[in-house]
Amino acid sequence: MKKNRVLDNDLKNLRLIILDMDGTLLNKKGLVSDNIISLIHTLKKIGVLITLASARVHSSMVKFAELLDIDIPLISLDGALIKNRKGDVVIHQAIIKPSVVRKAIKLAEQYLVQIGLCHQDEIFYNEDSSSLPMILEKAGAKYTEVKSFDNQIKNTLEIVCIGDNKKSLELISRKLKFPFSFGNSVNIYRSRLYPDIHYLECKKSGSSKANALYKLIRYLKIKEKNTLVAGDWHNDIPMFKTKAIKVALKNSIPGLKKNADIILKRTNDEDGLQEIFEKIIFLKS
Repeated sequence: MKKNRVLDNDLKNLRLIILDMDGTLLNKKGLVSDNIISLIHTLKKIGVLITLASARVHSSMVKFAELLDIDIPLISLDGALIKNRKGDVVIHQAIIKPSVVRKAIKLAEQYLVQIGLCHQDEIFYNEDSSSLPMILEKAGAKYTEVKSFDNQIKNTLEIVCIGDNKKSLELISRKLKFPFSFGNSVNIYRSRLYPDIHYLECKKSGSSKANALYKLIRYLKIKEKNTLVAGDWHNDIPMFKTKAIKVALKNSIPGLKKNADIILKRTNDEDGLQEIFEKIIFLKS
């Protein structure tokens, strides 16, 4: 475990751990190992709160929250929604303006890219986007094909466009941002699994894992410095610019490792989180 600025006392005073899921908590089979489950339960017993922060929709995170007995709110869709597993506590939801959703649908048709509308618990797509469920990396999500998006315009938390022509996605991105549109945050990512595929993700401005972290710790009345975040991918970078303790796995992208306080020696397929979890348990026991 490489240490940059983190002292043992910082880990001893830890109160909250926020874990990315795919590529961090989960192995390549999409599972949490028994070893990691046991360590998380031990952390909870010694007073450390655990939650998840993911690009996934809320419903696909619930079974993992149940497995790990997480009662505090989960961060889904990269910060567009903060809601507990039971659904009776919603700290934040950033619904995109219907006019923006309609504009995105028209642009997707114009530039011949596939589009999906992400709601809290499912993702909607049409016939023109028939391969979206197979390509979109939103593991565990429920996909629903609709003839028209008319009934799904409202309550959209994220718009996702997929294509093999990055320039088309960049054109759409420009038209969804100022000065053509207002109040949107748009990012383009390369697919983890398909080298020639890129994703465009559009959310309401201010929707990020970092801003969700701030909202969550305010709700829990926990200081930023007493929070630890762990991740591996581009969408985790905002969290790695906060004052939380930042932990990257061996398989994390270079841009994330650059901002990390701790770089673990193992990957997510090798129970990489075990190293930091055991260190925290030792210091707090």
